[in-house]
Amino acid sequence: MKLIKIVFFCFLILLNSCNGQNKENSDEKIDNKKMVEKFDIEIYKKTNYGFDNYTKEDGTLISMIDFDSLKGGVLKEVPPKPSFKTIYKEFYPNGNIKKKEIFIGERTKIDTSEYYDQDGNVEKVEENKKFGKVKPEDVLKFLESKKIINISNGSGRYDKDGRPTFEIQFDENKQEYIVTIIEGKANTEPWDDIGEPVAFLPLIYKMDGKTGKIEELK
Repeated sequence: MKLIKIVFFCFLILLNSCNGQNKENSDEKIDNKKMVEKFDIEIYKKTNYGFDNYTKEDGTLISMIDFDSLKGGVLKEVPPKPSFKTIYKEFYPNGNIKKKEIFIGERTKIDTSEYYDQDGNVEKVEENKKFGKVKPEDVLKFLESKKIINISNGSGRYDKDGRPTFEIQFDENKQEYIVTIIEGKANTEPWDDIGEPVAFLPLIYKMDGKTGKIEELK
């Protein structure tokens, strides 16, 4: 009887040891598994396969989405007000994310850009390092002073037809912003009698990224 107890006790020790190893191996697999964002097929369906816009529960607008089994997918998200950012993503044909970029004014990358290989390894680029003393937030304040947008409530970003009211383009080499107000001034140019004349013309400014000096471009 004593021998049976000893054998049973040894069996329990061996069983616990195996379970511990299995748990450890399982944990290693979980730790090593990359959590990669996947293209959201359900959202794609809700947009009528890219033909309609869709607003998520948190207020994020899906303004562009598409997927091709050979080329992969694209996604453009507009966060809810008062944000003035746009998030652009691309996906591999297997649905894994390929890149993520955050823009302000449609053309200027800000915050952190992420670029993924097909195995989910990511390379990150800190976009804000390229800006000098004058930041994109200062450009938004300038647009607010021109009564184009309201920073506190996020209004004015789009016109009544859903088109952007402004563009921001940053030249890293020159350290300057080119700021375009799409409908900045009334069109007083002579009409050439061809087609219907536009009511407004763009107003374009150059803002020095070091000093903040602003100059209107003719």
